[in-house]
Amino acid sequence: METSSRGNVYVKTNGRWVIASVGYDPDTDNAVHVLAGNSRDSRDEPNRLQQHINQRAVYVNIDNRTWHQPLPILRNIQGIGRQRKTNESISSVLQKLNFEEYALQFREFAYCCEFYRLLVKHKLHRISGTVQKHVFGILEQMTNTAISMELFIPPLKHTLKEVLDCMNDNEHAMIGSKALRRKHHDLISNCLVRISRFQYTQREDDGNLCLLDLPKECLISIMKKLDRPRDIINVALTCSTLEVIAMDNAVWESMCLYHFNDKAMSDYISHIEYYSVDWLDVFKFCSKKLKVLKRIYGDELVVCDNCRGVFWRVVGHDCLNKEGIPSNTLLTPSDFLDLLNL
Repeated sequence: METSSRGNVYVKTNGRWVIASVGYDPDTDNAVHVLAGNSRDSRDEPNRLQQHINQRAVYVNIDNRTWHQPLPILRNIQGIGRQRKTNESISSVLQKLNFEEYALQFREFAYCCEFYRLLVKHKLHRISGTVQKHVFGILEQMTNTAISMELFIPPLKHTLKEVLDCMNDNEHAMIGSKALRRKHHDLISNCLVRISRFQYTQREDDGNLCLLDLPKECLISIMKKLDRPRDIINVALTCSTLEVIAMDNAVWESMCLYHFNDKAMSDYISHIEYYSVDWLDVFKFCSKKLKVLKRIYGDELVVCDNCRGVFWRVVGHDCLNKEGIPSNTLLTPSDFLDLLNL
């Protein structure tokens, strides 16, 4: 058994590396462990087992009906490293990776939101009218999803604002009649107004435990999971108790160790005893020097180092190179945009 650097667990069976995950068994209506898409012990069903091994699938329950779809993957990637390119159209790429579906899912929402922001900001003049219509339509659906879930409000608001500004500054780059361009503009403007006016639902006093009932150590551990300093600052502004937790030295130490390497921090802490380091000052120093911070996504696109296919990390894929040890390379939204034929 091997574990990839991104957390997926693989098992080698009959000379093949297959992903071990959890899936839905349509015959039993239960969530069960799945190996290579096989949802139960199928020694009495060899044909069915072989069919699942040949290609895993994602089981989706829609309106109480179960559908299975092949794992989304983009093949035929040319070049390596920063030179990776695909000759397929952007419409084909988004379709093969199921962007329209995954953009509304919890894990992939933030990644897709950032990708669409970069696509409109940097490539609006290069995309077709069909793709423009897709982007504006999916942003409206993402707005509905974010409001209903009460999640991802700040990043989506940032995306909608930049998209609207880009549409105002580059109206000549938009394809279609003046009436169609106005329709798209009004759609994004309406989404931005809805997000800007959104207010979170206040929790009723139901007598159950809340966040502040947790011990200090647990609150610090939760804070360490945040990847952006702005999120910690926002938490600190909610109440005096969480302000003390958010300013804890251990929280900012974790933030520094995640975003910066030893070389970046050595200029500041090399002459200071480790136990007396003020990690908030270290973060301010390093962030001002480097100006770029890492981002954490619930799920992201990765490139398989063995078969060079692009797929969603958590969803997994069927690798064409069954002998190689699983290894993936992360594609940031910016990297994925550079990979497209635009």
